[in-house]
Amino acid sequence: MVVESEEVRHESSEEYDSEEYEDDDEVLDTEHIDVELEEDDFKTQGKERCKDAFLNFSSDYEDNEADEDNDLVDEDEEGFGSEEEIDDTAGANDLDLGDAVGAGFPIHDPSVKWNKMKPLLGERYESPHQLQQCLTNYAIKSGYNIKFAKCDTVRLTAKCGSKMKSQPCPFRVHASWMTQERSFQIKTLVDEHKCVRNFNISNLLSPRWLARHFLKELIMKPNLKCKEMQSIIRTKFHCGVSWSKAYRTRCRAMTIIDGKLTEHYARVWDYCHELLRSNPGSTVQVGVTVNPDETTYFHRMYLCFKAIKEGWKIGCRRVIGLDGSFLKGTCKGELLTAIGRDANNQVYPIAWAVVDIENKANWKWFLELLTEDLNLLDGGGFTVISDQHKGLLEATKEVLPNVEHRQCARHIYANFRKTYSGVEFKNMFWAASLSTVESEFLRKMDDIKEVNPNAYEHLIARDPHTWCRAFFRTDVACEAVENGIAECFNAIILDARKKPLLAMFEEIRLYMMDRFYHMLQKAEKWESVVCPAAIKKMNKFGEDLRNWNVNPSGPSIFEARNGLEGYVVNLQSRVCSCRLWDISGIPCVHAQCAILFTGQDPVHFISEWFHVDRFKAIYANNILPVNGRNLWPRTSYIKPLPPLARRMPGRPTLKRKRHATESQDKYSQNKMKVTGKGRTVQCKNCLQRGHNKASCKNPKVTPEPKPKKKMGRPRLDPDISHWTRGGVRGGVRGSRGGARGSRGGRGGNRGGAVGNTGDVVANRGGGVAEVGGVAEVEGGGVAEVEDDTIPEKYLVHLWKAMQDLKQSRYSTEEIKKSLSLTDSHMKQLNDYNDTIEQVLPMSMEEEYPPQTETQDGDEENIPETQPESEEEEEGINDTHELPVHLRIVKKRRPSERIVKTKLKKMGCVGTSSNSPLELD
Repeated sequence: MVVESEEVRHESSEEYDSEEYEDDDEVLDTEHIDVELEEDDFKTQGKERCKDAFLNFSSDYEDNEADEDNDLVDEDEEGFGSEEEIDDTAGANDLDLGDAVGAGFPIHDPSVKWNKMKPLLGERYESPHQLQQCLTNYAIKSGYNIKFAKCDTVRLTAKCGSKMKSQPCPFRVHASWMTQERSFQIKTLVDEHKCVRNFNISNLLSPRWLARHFLKELIMKPNLKCKEMQSIIRTKFHCGVSWSKAYRTRCRAMTIIDGKLTEHYARVWDYCHELLRSNPGSTVQVGVTVNPDETTYFHRMYLCFKAIKEGWKIGCRRVIGLDGSFLKGTCKGELLTAIGRDANNQVYPIAWAVVDIENKANWKWFLELLTEDLNLLDGGGFTVISDQHKGLLEATKEVLPNVEHRQCARHIYANFRKTYSGVEFKNMFWAASLSTVESEFLRKMDDIKEVNPNAYEHLIARDPHTWCRAFFRTDVACEAVENGIAECFNAIILDARKKPLLAMFEEIRLYMMDRFYHMLQKAEKWESVVCPAAIKKMNKFGEDLRNWNVNPSGPSIFEARNGLEGYVVNLQSRVCSCRLWDISGIPCVHAQCAILFTGQDPVHFISEWFHVDRFKAIYANNILPVNGRNLWPRTSYIKPLPPLARRMPGRPTLKRKRHATESQDKYSQNKMKVTGKGRTVQCKNCLQRGHNKASCKNPKVTPEPKPKKKMGRPRLDPDISHWTRGGVRGGVRGSRGGARGSRGGRGGNRGGAVGNTGDVVANRGGGVAEVGGVAEVEGGGVAEVEDDTIPEKYLVHLWKAMQDLKQSRYSTEEIKKSLSLTDSHMKQLNDYNDTIEQVLPMSMEEEYPPQTETQDGDEENIPETQPESEEEEEGINDTHELPVHLRIVKKRRPSERIVKTKLKKMGCVGTSSNSPLELD
């Protein structure tokens, strides 16, 4: 049975009286750190060399990795004998000390710089490892390769590692323990080299040795890359190492700096009490798990500083983003965070906690502590944004039943895209999500339903009230549909999440202290009363400001219109019927038009949540400093062990896996490739999906022939596609190839005659033209139908077009060619013309006498003359004046060149000089 122990919590009135311990811990000196840590491997008689627990490594931990790092002992190598053989071959440089006390022999000074060390005959050392380090430093500095024939806790024998067999190098060192004192002494030394220095010493550059030389660099630059370390090693030691060795070096150095994992968890209680002592009023809670065998394991830890939660209460909007992220380093678990938004719409971390796993129980525990710190009560008047984690959704309903819980629209679309992918679905989803009124949302959803009803049902099942702006509250000044601000904070602390537990908490605390200080300094430079982010967003809302017109209805009530769109704006209540101003607290484009209409500045209508004064109040109080680990108070609690590791499948990743819908960064942009991943192939043999022709075992299936498509473009308007020959194309101000005439003139085209500029308004399918205009048939004329009869709805428009051509002195044949009319059509139009003549009063001809053009270009009235031909007589008699609603504007007679050009483009015959169509 697993029982969770008591949890320590700070109360403002409680005083902590910790036991006083005399602490002899030493402060780490970065100037001599590479020397001070040389002695921490071989412990003798239980004596510790470094009293700082975070820099102390046990000897057994070092011995377990000695074979991997050094590769120094090669007992089978030729030329190395047993201990007795080595002692028998001792030469003149050997010492025979016997039982004499070594007071007169030098003692090795570990504070000497590494490149100044040199072995001396009779020199005394603390341990064999200390002598080994001295010889290694000497070899790396001199450029000679040294191999250790014997290297254990009793003796050490080293010789030159040169491979020159013709002339062996005599260099040799032998040392062992002294009999009268506990010192390791060099008994034999032949300090002479006959080999060549080639600096081929990569085997001596072990990760353990290199780690101690990179402590300064990694303390000053924790993000030092392995490739940069390779370059430094090549420059400093004149020898190259592999990337893997540089990586192991970095891991060892970070372990020395941050401490061992067990030591971190052992001092959790001490760290919490130091935080409560330095920042009274903060909330720090630690949970441990006690097993039946009384073994205590770390479970979870919550942290919320007083300065942060007080700043949120003073000036932040009542919106909280909740998210969880994995820890990337040796500490396994997840980091839960609560993120707010400051007055400049930036990240404002409120509280964070480390738990073993992200589930309902841990989220409920986190939300209960957060509710108590921020006085959220039942959640009324607050908004929470999160992803679709089931445990978080259920915990929020239990702890904050009345809170407005928004779900991240990006996560909604990520799940939606798995089944319904494509640019069309993407655009329709985001159009529906960003809709600010319910009617607009329903229209967008209807569009999705027309394309795929299942996609519509999928989105409706996800509760649109949680991811669509049309249903958001209007009192929190936040229109966000995504939880990107929480993801932003997780990316900021990515390097911190790679570190052990206490080092990670300290990294986040220092980041928050630095952020508070710089945000306050930044705000002092702002001159406006509103934060820059709000002004920038307002300018984005008003990008199409010039397209909207304002119609005043009162001193503070206006109507903004753009074509058929119209919205009501009330400046006194600061609302707009589009609801964007209500939701975001920033004037929308309609409100900006109304504000500018009154001569005021829209900046003054931005919500007070975005004022600079609130921003300064948020960051006015900073986190108080905390002492280092060497000054932490000692507590009497049982030291917890690290939580049991949960092995996850696959190789652990450091970077967050981006979804395919997210925008790529600058590094991955060039790596984007168009692939067939996720596409289902279709077999060309059996026409089934899931396999190709090469692996198909089914009988061959002959596909059905595809129906032939009609030539040309598809008809867009079914009402006119059966009548007009040219379709939609060619009906708007003439067809392809048809040119508009100059002002006051006439442009010929297939669709009909075009008069003065502004006189003719083309309508789709030959609709009703404006008063005084001539409507042209869009398709370029009339096509033959089965009954060869013009429908009544097109009869008026064709008759008007025919009258326009007659007014321009076109002959009957020219009219038939231009409008593609048959004889029966002409007869029907003439009958309709006779009907119009009976209706028109006779006085119309006197009121509007025909006009002609003189040689000077002036129009004047001329008497009627006798027609010279039947065609001319027919053209004159068919010209009539119409009432206002059917009036035909008189047009000047075009030149012969224009008529010939137009007729030639329309395919009419008889455009040569001998043609009967030649005009006078």
